This record gives sequence, C-alpha cells and structure tokens, in this order.
Amino acid sequence: MTNDFVQAPATSGRSLSYEEMLSDTTLSNDQREALVAETLMAYLSILLVRRGDVTTAQLLLQVDRWKLDWDEEGREKDLVLEVDPANKSHFTDDLLQKLRHLCQEISGRFDLGVSWVEVRETLPVVGPGWREMVQREISGERPTNQARRLQPAPRRWLEDNLAFTNEGEQRVYRLLKHRQEKVLPAEETIAIFPLPNGRIAGRTWEPDFLVTYKGRAGILEIDGPHHNARRALDVTREHLMRDSGVAYIDRVPVEALDNRVELEHVLDRFLRRLAESR
Repeated sequence: MTNDFVQAPATSGRSLSYEEMLSDTTLSNDQREALVAETLMAYLSILLVRRGDVTTAQLLLQVDRWKLDWDEEGREKDLVLEVDPANKSHFTDDLLQKLRHLCQEISGRFDLGVSWVEVRETLPVVGPGWREMVQREISGERPTNQARRLQPAPRRWLEDNLAFTNEGEQRVYRLLKHRQEKVLPAEETIAIFPLPNGRIAGRTWEPDFLVTYKGRAGILEIDGPHHNARRALDVTREHLMRDSGVAYIDRVPVEALDNRVELEHVLDRFLRRLAESR
C-alpha cells in the first residue's frame, strides 16, 4: 500500500520521475512528506535488486505502509515502515542497519534530510466488535494469504518461489518434491501446494500442505509442540475438511522432522492412503 500524495502531471506523454516530482514547489508539506517516503521506498527497493540483494528487496515488498515521522530524540524525520506484527521479527537489527545506510545514501543524493529507518507493527482496524475478533484469531481464523505471505528468513525457507514458515515445512516439501520428480512416473505424479489459503464451512484456514494425487486431494499437517492443546480444534477441522471433499488427512509428528527415514515413511504412507481413499 502506498501513501497518498498529489502526483505531478505527466509531460510529453511520459510519467515524471520522483526526482522531477520532488522539484514541484506547489506541493503542501504533507504531500511532500508522502512523496519523500514513497521516493525512498522506491529507490531502496530498486537499488537493493540492482546490487544483488533480492532477499531484502522481497522483504520491502511486504511492507504495508510507509511514512515520515518526527523523531523527537534525533530531532529529524525518520522513514517508518509498518509491517504485520507476525512479520516484524524478520526485520532484524542487521537488516535495519543495511536499510539505514542505504537510506542515508539516497537521502544525501536528493537532499531529503532522512537518515534513519524504523519498523513498527501495523495496527489492525478494530471496532466495538473486538471481543469477537480476538476469539476468531485465537481459533486460528486470522486472515492470511500465500501470495502476500512474508517470506521469513528467505535464504533458508524460500524454495521454488514458495515461502515456508519454518525449516520443518521446507524439509517436508523437499521430500514430497523428490517423489514428484524422481520417484513417481510423470504421467501419475503429485501436485504440491504449501500453505494454501482457503475456506471450509464456517471459517477460513491455511493447511500446511495440500497434495493432489490420482484424482484426489489430501491435506498434510505438521504437528507443533503445542499440538495436544489444540487437538479438539484439529478434530473439528478434519471433520469439516472431509465434509468438504478432502479425501484424506494425515499428520506429520514433530519428532519425524529430524529423522529422514521416519519422515519418508510418513510421507509414503500418506500418498499410499490418499491414492486408496474413497
């Protein structure tokens, strides 16, 4: 999402560059600040890509909003990036230092007077129905989307342009992909959909893996350390999934993630039972 500002009109059939737009003396203070923030975000992202740091550029694409904000301590304007609370931890101190150095470089070139980058959590839109909102999120119904999902620690958990939330998910994906490409015949293989977002009766939900095989769709979930506390909710979801046409549902014990032989046994059993399901 970008901030709103009055864009200078195009001339000679082309859009003006940010450098040309910044020279517009008719902008109000608020419009200029929005334009400066937009300019910094644009140059940060483009320069990161051109300097080979695609990973950090991808993270910037997940920023919800950006703006300039007065820093009382530093007595200057800071570039503030607002991100989803679940994503804030991925903007580490090292990454912020990198962004600050680059921001200083860009700001100095255009005399923008911005030398600091800060990250804050995006506040949700909350109203009088906040209690119901909290209950829905506790029940796991917080809106997510694979296409908008932040790619956490991309150098470790990004593969084939698909994002994973942890190493265990990526490990399961790699073994499924091995079966897809090396074990099963091309005319009778599987499709793998990590972290798809969808809706079943009464709720939206994001399973760990949706796998299709021999005309059937199956769900594969990875148990976490707190799985037992959520077992009742898991059973309810499994009933809803079966009622919605999912042929087979299975779970990967968290203990199997560190044992390749055991994990392969779990995956082979899942595919066999999915193929045999009626």
